Amino acid sequence: MKKIILFLCIFVFNKAAFSQYDTTAPYLKTRVLPNFNLLSLDSLVFNQTILKEKANTIIMLFNPECEHCQKQLEVLLSIPEITQSSQLILSSTETLQKIKIFYQKFSLDKYAMLHIGKDYKYFFGGYYQPKTIPVLALYNKQKQLIFFNQGNVTKKQVLKALKK
Repeated sequence: MKKIILFLCIFVFNKAAFSQYDTTAPYLKTRVLPNFNLLSLDSLVFNQTILKEKANTIIMLFNPECEHCQKQLEVLLSIPEITQSSQLILSSTETLQKIKIFYQKFSLDKYAMLHIGKDYKYFFGGYYQPKTIPVLALYNKQKQLIFFNQGNVTKKQVLKALKK
C-alpha cells in the first residue's frame, strides 16, 4: 500500500513538474480589441466604452521620455487617415506627471480622436507582452486586430495596415 501511495505521489509530482505552460501572448489568442482601463490625466478611469463604434482604433504603448516613441507619435499624427477617421489610445506606465508633460509638449489637446492615460494595472504589458517600445496595435472598425508591431513603423506600413 505504501508503494502505491509513493508511486502516485511521484506520478503527480512529475506530471505537475513537466507540464508545459502556455506562453502565447493573449493578443494572439483572441484578436479582438481587449477591455481595458486607463487613468486619464485628470485621474479618472476610462475604458473602451469611450471609443467610437465605426472607427479604426490604434493602441500605442509608449514612454514619455522615449525618443523613438516621440518620433512614432509624430508619424501617426502626420497621417490624415488617423487624425480624421481613426482613434488613437496612448498608454504608458509612467507617472501621470510625466504623461502630462508629454501631452503638453506635443499639444495633444488639439486632437479629439486621441485619448491618453496611465496603464495603472499594467494590463497592456501583460496583454501584448512587449519586448521594446513603442508598441502599435491597429484594430479595424470591427475591433479585430489587423496589425501589430514592436518598435517604430513607417507611415507606409501604417497606411497599408489601415487599408486591410
